[in-house]
Amino acid sequence: MKRGLQWPIGVAAVLVLAILGNIYVAVRANSDPTVAIEPDYYQKAVRFDADQALRRRSERLGWRVTLTATRTSATDAEVVAVLVDSTGAVVRGAVVRIAARAVVRSNDVFSATAIEAGDRYLAAVPVTRGGLWDFDVEAVRGGERFVARQRLDLPERP
Repeated sequence: MKRGLQWPIGVAAVLVLAILGNIYVAVRANSDPTVAIEPDYYQKAVRFDADQALRRRSERLGWRVTLTATRTSATDAEVVAVLVDSTGAVVRGAVVRIAARAVVRSNDVFSATAIEAGDRYLAAVPVTRGGLWDFDVEAVRGGERFVARQRLDLPERP
C-alpha cells in the first residue's frame, strides 16, 4: 500500500465505525421495551385541567378503593377492589374498570371490567410478570364518577 493512502483510509475507517456505532445505538434505543412513549401526548396535555378536576371531584365524593391482586397463573392475576363511600358503606351497583401496567413495561396496558361479587368487585387481568404494577380504577354509578390509582407489588410466581 502506498504511504500516502494510510491517512485517508484511517479517517474513513474511523468515520465508518462512528456511523455503525450510531446506527447500533439508535436501533437499541428504539427497540427497548422498558421505554414508555405516551401515545397522543398532546391530547393528554390538552385534557390536563379536566383530568385534575375529575381527581378533585373524586376526592370530594369521598369514595375510597382498596385493591388486592393475587397471581392465579403465570399469565393472569385476580384483582379484588373494595369500594366504600365516605361513611364506610360499600358502594354497590357501580361499573368498575381496572387498567394495569407494569412499571417496568408501562407501554403494555391491560384492562378489564370488574364483576360485582357481594361487597367487592373482581377482575381477571392478564399480567406478564411480577413486580410493581400501577392499577388505575374508574368506578361509575349513576352520575357519580370516581378515579384512583394504586401501586401494588405482585409476586413473580403464583
